[in-house]
Amino acid sequence: MMTSAPLRSRFARTAFLLCLLSGVAHADDDTKHCTYIDVADLPIRYTGEGLIPAVDGTINGTPAVMLVDTGTSMTALTMNAVTRRDINPFMTGRWIEGFGGSSRLYSARLKEFSVGPTHNARRIELNVIGSTSATPPFDAILGAPFLLQMDLELDLRAKRMKFYRPRDCAKASLLLWKEPTVVLPFERNYGKSPNPHFTVMVNGKEMDAIIDSGAHRSFMMQDAARRAGIDVNGPGAIRMGDTGGIGTDRVPYWIAPVKTVQFGDETIRDVELGVIGSAGSQGADLFLGEDFLRAHRVLFAMSQEKLYIAYLGGDVFTRGTGLEPWMRAEADDGNADAQYALARMYYDGRGVARDPAQGDAWLDKAVARGQPNANLLLGRRQMLAGRLDTAIPQLRRALDQLPADRLGPLWLYIARVRHGDAALAQTELEAAMKQQKEDDWPAPIADFYLGKTNAARLLEEAGKDAQMARTRTCMAQAYMAEWHDARGDAAEASALRATMRTNCAAAPAAVPKPAPAPVPVPLPTGGAAALDGAP
Repeated sequence: MMTSAPLRSRFARTAFLLCLLSGVAHADDDTKHCTYIDVADLPIRYTGEGLIPAVDGTINGTPAVMLVDTGTSMTALTMNAVTRRDINPFMTGRWIEGFGGSSRLYSARLKEFSVGPTHNARRIELNVIGSTSATPPFDAILGAPFLLQMDLELDLRAKRMKFYRPRDCAKASLLLWKEPTVVLPFERNYGKSPNPHFTVMVNGKEMDAIIDSGAHRSFMMQDAARRAGIDVNGPGAIRMGDTGGIGTDRVPYWIAPVKTVQFGDETIRDVELGVIGSAGSQGADLFLGEDFLRAHRVLFAMSQEKLYIAYLGGDVFTRGTGLEPWMRAEADDGNADAQYALARMYYDGRGVARDPAQGDAWLDKAVARGQPNANLLLGRRQMLAGRLDTAIPQLRRALDQLPADRLGPLWLYIARVRHGDAALAQTELEAAMKQQKEDDWPAPIADFYLGKTNAARLLEEAGKDAQMARTRTCMAQAYMAEWHDARGDAAEASALRATMRTNCAAAPAAVPKPAPAPVPVPLPTGGAAALDGAP
């Protein structure tokens, strides 16, 4: 496995001179009339277990977290956002497709939708994504059509984004910083997304690339990786697990060594990139994600049809399995999402030595700050330990913040039944299923719990998707075993677990755990309008 730090070529002399000249105001006829108006300056914060960039806003007058996602082609709401606000979305008859599958597309009418200091009191109608492979940690996705209406500067290292409106700057050098800068022209994209496509050379092969601020890690599509001579089954490549986005399915994800990545005068050598095997939409070959953006400051000069990219230092592409200094800094500064992310890393031994005591310490901090996934995880752990009096309110508290979560209601149901509250368990689960618009996995498990289907029918539903059949069958058996345990039928539960020991050894992700532990890659964006989110 390659672990050497990226080596960079020096920028051409012309790029350096441009940087020096940028400090001379209005030096020639092309620039003397240029006025670059700073329209808005918004602070960015990292949210969710994947620590993805977001800004604060409001939806119908209530605080909202909004993902900054240049990689998606629409601005949309999450199902969790509308459910929490008692907004009833309506069917559009359309579907949206992403890397891992597809989802129904709903629509919702809002009284108000505001981002940062801007306040929009007009009524607005936005799309709502029906289902994703994990509950998104944000309420809305600000896609490329919203973000790139004007010139946009993204600086994840400084955790800020700025919007500019240029006047008479068509031929001016928009070098807003002192670092040497690559300037890449692009052709305006007149499709659904204005996100500019540009050429990047990977191992000497041309790749169609976009900058995807919603992707936690940079990645390539598997077909493109093959063209660049990258073998996901070859030396140095690692199968990391699965990742997802739109729909409830997941797709394979690898980390593979790459010799060179080049754009303009910048060359990055001996790195590792993510590779995704997707059955859904692609949209580009290479998606430069947040790891790239933490090492670069980028100006989307839409007015000039140019990208300005300045290298700030540090590793450009990271595997996403280790505890990086910026993550620890976020946790130490009181970011509850970062504290929860560290807890999961220490529990799972992902990128750090497994240390349950450290996991407990970070989980307690995240719970104290009200992080909903931390509350869900702690409630599940308490339930499994038999501490039902504390587990039930913990799970209930988490689900009040995550009403669209698809596994939490099953856990709360089992906890209620074990506590002797079967009638309340039934009522709560029925209410949770009515809130969830998508009738897909793991809805059949809820139907089994509610007596709407039997074991044979549940296993039949689990086997319908050929790609996911084994994982879903093992998951169904595990949840049925918990159901039998809760009702005192230890023999049936034991028989199911014996079957799982034989058939599910290679499908550990199917077994109910304290909380799902997805691959540390967010929901990839690209193609029609897939989502990025948490790993």
